[in-house]
Amino acid sequence: MFRFCILCLCFILGVSNTSAQTQTLHNTLAKGTLNISGGLHFQNIKGINTTNSIQYSASINYCFKHHYTLGLNATTLGMSLENLQSTTIWSSENLFFGFNLKRNDHLFKTQMGKFKLASILSISGGSVFSADEFKEQLQTTHSGFSSTGYYASGAVGLRFEFVRRLFLEATKSIGYFAKNNVNLRTQNQVKLAINSWYVDTHIKLGIFMFINTLDKCGTCPKW
Repeated sequence: MFRFCILCLCFILGVSNTSAQTQTLHNTLAKGTLNISGGLHFQNIKGINTTNSIQYSASINYCFKHHYTLGLNATTLGMSLENLQSTTIWSSENLFFGFNLKRNDHLFKTQMGKFKLASILSISGGSVFSADEFKEQLQTTHSGFSSTGYYASGAVGLRFEFVRRLFLEATKSIGYFAKNNVNLRTQNQVKLAINSWYVDTHIKLGIFMFINTLDKCGTCPKW
């Protein structure tokens, strides 16, 4: 009887350990995962000079469904346009702030899942906020930081995941933006506005934060 009790206890402990281990392995990128990232981006805008070739980028995403995340993203951009007319310069510091929807699919992973390679498809859009300066002959006009337009973009990329916590993300995007609400006017009272296509490269380092600590009802995806 004593031996039988010992065997039952060992079996129960073994099942409990296996279950806990399975939950831990499946928790990576589970429903309820929050991932935060930040890094640099390199933007090329048609017909516009950027004041800095390297700008900053950050995002926070929540996994609400298998393969899908919804989040907020922000990127900075400094740009200038010279010779709009004779002896005129329009320069501005911009913040692109909006929402993004991403689909993530694992292409490769090691046996223990400590390294994974994932593909990324995303769409995003939102508002452009900026502080602008316009120089015309001997006069300089400034505007305060405010909403001046909108943007929309789509992106593809790869994410390299390490030890189930850290990741490095590289994406290439193409987008369109319009600044049509700049609170600056030239001497002839023509309101400043611009719109253009752009190409963007993002390189970001991030971390996964697991909000749900258990695999509730088997919802954690096996990507």
